[in-house]
Amino acid sequence: MFRLFEPRSTLERLREKYSFLMRRSYELALVDKLRSDMLNDKACKILKEIRRMEQNQDKIA
Repeated sequence: MFRLFEPRSTLERLREKYSFLMRRSYELALVDKLRSDMLNDKACKILKEIRRMEQNQDKIA
């Protein structure tokens, strides 16, 4: 039904944060290029962390 009270995994949280930062970076690109680039850099670091965690899960399973 609803996952309102179920705990989210770290990977899910990182994916949500990544999508939020990318969306925000895109919105700021027309107004403030410097802040947009900073958000994009943060999002790229999170994406690397997501990929690393997914690779570790594949090795474990």
